[in-house]
Amino acid sequence: MADAGFIATTCNKTHNAKCVAVLTANPDSADASTVSDLAGVALDLAVAAASDAGALINDRSSRYGGGAPEGEALRACSGAYFDAANDLDIDAHDSLGSGDYAAASRLVSGASGAADTCDAALAAAKVSSVMADVDQKMKDRCGVARDLINLLIKFPPSDN
Repeated sequence: MADAGFIATTCNKTHNAKCVAVLTANPDSADASTVSDLAGVALDLAVAAASDAGALINDRSSRYGGGAPEGEALRACSGAYFDAANDLDIDAHDSLGSGDYAAASRLVSGASGAADTCDAALAAAKVSSVMADVDQKMKDRCGVARDLINLLIKFPPSDN
């Protein structure tokens, strides 16, 4: 069972200021007993962030008619988050599970880019970002997952 000390010690190695808050907010972290377990929890949180963003975008985009700048921007966001959710849920999980930590880290980093794609689409449409909080949550969750996976590259599971 992961205790607050294990989570704090592990997160301290990542130098990610949001790591402890992200992990301790999720009860699944309490079941983690290794860095690999915590990386899996963090990856699940990133998948959830991408999926939640997609659902929110679909709800918000339904309010705009065809051709509206907001609707077009949100459709770009939707595509980016859909791809991110798939990359995280399928490919990154597979890579993490098979021990290909470098690939998992790259996939998580790439998925984090959905937030930047969404921000850019909204800025290009000259509309205020209705997604700022969601985009930040995605960046935070992906950052924690990536940083924990990167610990597995530095310290393979037999060493942690």
